[in-house]
Amino acid sequence: MLRALLLACALACVGTPAFAFSWSVFSDPSVNRTLQGYAKASASRSCLTGETRSLLNRMEARFGRQQVISTCRPGAVIAGTGRPSQHRYGKAVDFRPNGNRTAILAWLRGNVRGAVITYRTGHIHFDTGGYRYRGRK
Repeated sequence: MLRALLLACALACVGTPAFAFSWSVFSDPSVNRTLQGYAKASASRSCLTGETRSLLNRMEARFGRQQVISTCRPGAVIAGTGRPSQHRYGKAVDFRPNGNRTAILAWLRGNVRGAVITYRTGHIHFDTGGYRYRGRK
């Protein structure tokens, strides 16, 4: 019980959905933490849908290569809702921005038909799902 409570507090502190992914497979060693029992994440671009990969490529053509930390996460759900995450379908990317964060966010908000979310950890999430969300977690 205490272990679960501590885990929940740790996840809330970094603003990361609890059921979404395992940090142990991130390509960034500074966030390479191990949380056992969660679905394995991927930073592979090959698993992304064509639309999502195209958007990532256009963003990188404009702002330079970005540090992708998470793409496909089979079985991922949105914390607290149980709804399927766009990462589950290869339609979402979490990345640590390299370059002008403000300009990158403005470009994404103008070009993404899905969600653009910023996290307290510094990374940005975008997806090509059908809904529009512009927020912070």
